[in-house]
Amino acid sequence: MNRILIVEDEDIIRKQIALLLERNNYEVVGASGIDEAVSYYPESFDVILADIRLPGRDGNQILDYAEQVPVIMMTSYASVRSAVESMKLGAADYISKPFDHDELLMTIARSLRENRLSAQNAAMRRDLSRLYPQFEIDSRSMVMQQTINSIKNVGDEDLFVYLQGERGTGRELLARLCHEHSSRNRGPLVFADLPMYQTADIANLLFGSQEEDRPPGTGLLQASHGGTLVVRSIAALAIDKQLELVNRLVEAKNLRRAPDVRLIILAIDSPTAAIKEGLLHPDLAELFGDCVFPSLPLRERREDIAPISAEYLQLYVKRYRKRRIVLSLEAQNALQAYQWPGNINELKSVLERAVLMVDSEEIKPVHLGINVVDGEAAHSGLDLSLDAYFRYFVLNFEDRLSETELASKLGISRKALWERRQKMDLPRKV
Repeated sequence: MNRILIVEDEDIIRKQIALLLERNNYEVVGASGIDEAVSYYPESFDVILADIRLPGRDGNQILDYAEQVPVIMMTSYASVRSAVESMKLGAADYISKPFDHDELLMTIARSLRENRLSAQNAAMRRDLSRLYPQFEIDSRSMVMQQTINSIKNVGDEDLFVYLQGERGTGRELLARLCHEHSSRNRGPLVFADLPMYQTADIANLLFGSQEEDRPPGTGLLQASHGGTLVVRSIAALAIDKQLELVNRLVEAKNLRRAPDVRLIILAIDSPTAAIKEGLLHPDLAELFGDCVFPSLPLRERREDIAPISAEYLQLYVKRYRKRRIVLSLEAQNALQAYQWPGNINELKSVLERAVLMVDSEEIKPVHLGINVVDGEAAHSGLDLSLDAYFRYFVLNFEDRLSETELASKLGISRKALWERRQKMDLPRKV
């Protein structure tokens, strides 16, 4: 049962309102002034009704104590000025006395509904920040920084965006970033995971049911009206249907009609490669223009491995209520050496498994399960490449071996060691 606090100095009016609300299944508490209302903890109610003109302290002062609770201001001095002032101070709504009972009930119901939606949105945003943490795209890579800045810059220009990269590189986070930095951020953000559906059903998924023997349904394109539609693996949509998508988007934009949608595509191949392979319609590719941005694989942004690992390590330590756990130097070097075919998703899995497996306060390479143990590459299905092994060996032993000794153990000349260091951006630590 929703609880309502009434702040009204006239006893007769306060009791009449209370009686009306109680008859409509509300729990009511009455107060004759601000000080009394504060003693009832205003933030614990679902709605507050407060008269603007109260003895002692102005009724608007209840807003200082209401926190997230919607406040409806009441007054017998109905004027645009008082309404505007109350709304500027944070009031949810405004109603003048004498008011119609049905009007008051509708105003309360509307405030409750809007507050509930606001609370749900806030909870969803908190949940999304947990599922898609910001630190994944707080990149130290110059290329990724350029991508992030470009996405923020085009966000409010309402341009279509093409995000190219391998799975697990953070493309979805970049899509969310683009949506949040646009004027559409209050509209829906809809994801279409096309590979999850049968080929014959994908067109209906996007456009709604188009079959005569089925009732018409709202597709994801229409559901995205006023917001952003993110499509994963556009190649799953038939070429002729891709052209239909283009026509609908262009028509809506030119004629200013629904569905008014911003399109973001997540793909592995570049538009040029996808067109060449017959996976992307050229007219659809033209919609993106220069808004084609890379989401780099983890092996090409190794400077991000350490900070991302540190964040997820602490997250899993808290989740599984472990004591303090750190990565050994060898484990850190192993993470740096590995090729990460699964990118950030694989890194998360590796760290979570290590936290569950380790029986001490230090994670060693053996706990990571990525075939790097004591400086040697294991020979199994996910062996390190030669470059990865070289990187791991150099990082792990350069603090105890000279360049000549490193080259000797690697079976190469000192000059070859220097050249490979330059090529792989591995300067010797000073």
